Amino acid sequence: MILKLVISLIFVGAAVQKFTGKVAPSWERWGYSRQFMYATGIAELVALTLFWWPGLELVGAAGLGLVMLGALATVIRHREAAPHITLSALTLLLVMVQLYRSTVA
Repeated sequence: MILKLVISLIFVGAAVQKFTGKVAPSWERWGYSRQFMYATGIAELVALTLFWWPGLELVGAAGLGLVMLGALATVIRHREAAPHITLSALTLLLVMVQLYRSTVA
């Protein structure tokens, strides 16, 4: 349950940063539109909702994992600083651990 809460806080924080435009300069530098940034924020919140919905946790975790794969590919492709890559990889790992735990339980 604690891992699930940590994952949720990470994704809510990321979505808030997108909706407030705080991360817009990075998205523009990567060549992505603001519409895509907002769509990604919506996708994060939808996946997070499914992540907490009984019976749909796996679907939600898969959605969060796909978002993080895209994020990780972007920061690697654009050679972002190591902490940025590490945070994306760690978040993906947390989602994968939770996904594994929910399939084994």
